[in-house]
Amino acid sequence: MTISSSNLSPTLSAPGIGTGLDVSSIVSQLMAVASQPMQALQAQQSGIQAEVSGLGQLSSSLSTFQTALQGLTLDQFQAHTATSADTTKFTASADGTAVVGSYQIGVTSLAQAQQMASAAFADSTTTTVGNPGDTMTIQVGSSSSNAFTVAIGGQTLTGIADAINNATNNTGATASILHTDAGYQLVLSSNQTGTANALTLSFANSSGTAITDPLSLATTQAAADAVIQVNGQQATRSSNTISDVIQGVTLNLVGTSATGVTTALTVGQDPTTVTKSIQSFVDAYNALQTSLGSLQTGSLSGDGTVSMVKSQLLGVINTPATGVSNTYSYLAEIGVSIQKDGTMGIDTTQLNTALSTDPQGVARVFADSTQGFATRLAALAGQLTGPNGMVASQTQGLNSSISMLQDQIDNQQQMLNAQQTALMAQYSSLDALLGTMQTTSSFLSQQLSTLR
Repeated sequence: MTISSSNLSPTLSAPGIGTGLDVSSIVSQLMAVASQPMQALQAQQSGIQAEVSGLGQLSSSLSTFQTALQGLTLDQFQAHTATSADTTKFTASADGTAVVGSYQIGVTSLAQAQQMASAAFADSTTTTVGNPGDTMTIQVGSSSSNAFTVAIGGQTLTGIADAINNATNNTGATASILHTDAGYQLVLSSNQTGTANALTLSFANSSGTAITDPLSLATTQAAADAVIQVNGQQATRSSNTISDVIQGVTLNLVGTSATGVTTALTVGQDPTTVTKSIQSFVDAYNALQTSLGSLQTGSLSGDGTVSMVKSQLLGVINTPATGVSNTYSYLAEIGVSIQKDGTMGIDTTQLNTALSTDPQGVARVFADSTQGFATRLAALAGQLTGPNGMVASQTQGLNSSISMLQDQIDNQQQMLNAQQTALMAQYSSLDALLGTMQTTSSFLSQQLSTLR
């Protein structure tokens, strides 16, 4: 800390008590000179603290870079489109595993969830059903393990619906109340489509003896599977969303086709999405370079860490992605290269050519699980910012220096405080002595003047 008059001991007077000598001013000037070594230590410590702050910003920038690259999956670089010629029959989407081609699809039937409705009642909140103790067991599908039981005897329609919907062991059925001109009905539905999720009901009294359904539930919509024809081959599924028939393609069935009529499905590359993913990769790299540049001219200007990070990044970029493609191994080969200013740029023409020539190769150059550039750069960022990484190691070393300097500053401060106290005492004593001498001098002068 800087020594000033505010650090003077409160037990000593500031002005001289004998001659009016300005003791505080004299001591302050002497301490200002004496404290210069400590002030140099404080300046050194502040500079190191700025470096630590800069390393924190570096770590944050690298983590942001890593997160951005980890969000770029292989599917995004292998994007495909799936187009239905008639979206009133089905829509479609494709992922990175899809294969370019065309298919003829006919929708024979849609999957349906079973629905049942009770007899009509005059109301849903007053009239009760059956006798106290009556129960209804609902089984979803063919397995008895998917059955649950609710009490219905002496309950209203609303009470029964609530009991079904709130059952903790409900295995897949939903109840609701339907109000029509005929009255109030309990509607029971399977939560999932397909014959494998059909409902089976049984009823019993308080003794466990089977009884006739007191609700008179009847099927209003039978459980049904979806049936499609793909290039003349039939496929049956329990859902209208089908993702395991055509590789990498998900079909969402909407309506049925006329007998013998099919709809074309076209699967193709999606260069627009792939290009956006590549642009995201480039943007993430350039954002990191901007941050590194600011740190290198700012808080880390005297630190070699940024230069080492840049060197390691270039080391990855200049190392080929081996074994991922017979066509491409380097980013520059597909139109992505480092510019003179250190940023990354895209040659659109070269990139489009690469996407047309070997789209799978381009995808793997970027996002192969071990050799892809996005994968390896993300891994590098993780290593640099990890607990044993270069940034953490450098930060730890600087924090140790800050701690050592603080110890030296504390020792210097103690010595300066002692020196200040001693100087105050010394100059106060001098002032008192001078005051005594002045008094004696005045007395002697007076005595001598009387002898004349």
